[in-house]
Amino acid sequence: MSINRDYFWFRLFKTRDIGPKLLVSVAEILEADNLNPEILPRSQKDLSTQFPELAKILNSKIRTEDREKVSKAYEELKRRGINIIYLGHPDFPPHIREISPILFVKGQQKRLMSDSVAIVGARDVSDKGICIARKLAGDLAGEGINVVSGYAKGVDSEAHLSALEAEGTTTLVLPNGINQLRQKNAFKKFNWDQNVLAVSQFDPDTKWIARNAMARNKLVCALSKAVVVIESGPERDVQGKMSGTFNAAKTALNMDIPLFVLNPSCLDNPPKGNETLIELGGYSLDPVNGAEEIAKHISVEAAGTVPVVNQNSSEQMLLPFESTQTS
Repeated sequence: MSINRDYFWFRLFKTRDIGPKLLVSVAEILEADNLNPEILPRSQKDLSTQFPELAKILNSKIRTEDREKVSKAYEELKRRGINIIYLGHPDFPPHIREISPILFVKGQQKRLMSDSVAIVGARDVSDKGICIARKLAGDLAGEGINVVSGYAKGVDSEAHLSALEAEGTTTLVLPNGINQLRQKNAFKKFNWDQNVLAVSQFDPDTKWIARNAMARNKLVCALSKAVVVIESGPERDVQGKMSGTFNAAKTALNMDIPLFVLNPSCLDNPPKGNETLIELGGYSLDPVNGAEEIAKHISVEAAGTVPVVNQNSSEQMLLPFESTQTS
């Protein structure tokens, strides 16, 4: 009988004083020494003797009294069909390790490794902007490219829906915990198990807050080989409120991810944000052959079937170092 690795990483994720950097450190130690969690000793003393680097991170942080609460939360995730993707998992994109070493996903998790393009834009997008976003998403889906976006109204939802209507696939990157996910009516007719992936980097019960929406933008970009802006306001409006679309676009530029910005002249009221983003280095995008132009900038490979390695036992055991025994 072996330790359930999903639970191992979830337990660490839920542990106070173990944040993303320490999770990466744990993964690097396990990887460097080719260690599996199930071989780690249960007592803090033995852990310190055999694996001092791990002990330095884990000892005194794992609290046995938290186990029941964490176990219940884990079982609830499993009941909802939510999976945990962690560093070392076959579906975990290695390049996002510094952004989020653990992801919570529902749906077709192999989409994490797909050739993807993000389509972002304002919630209050113009009718013409919606038409362009829908055509672009549908055309990209026709090219075999997975469409990535948030799950807000406007550009986000329209891009997802158009990709699905074109019999393509799509990834929803959430600004809240995955337990907060609610299937919108327009999405209910599609096969979520096969064609949709919902992803969250946050604690499963986290509610929406603005700073998480901004933090989520880095993951949107990292899961994509290019980012497309349909309509963006200025970086900040007259009240000083930051534009989420503009932030996502700047994040792409900072991460050296190709940024395509709809040519403002294509819209009846040219968005100021679009003009600025092109000046900052975004490619001006003509929507007529937009998908073809974007496809030239990314390497598209057949999705294929990603082999799934069953790393989990059907039974849970105490984690190493979780026992009340310390010697």
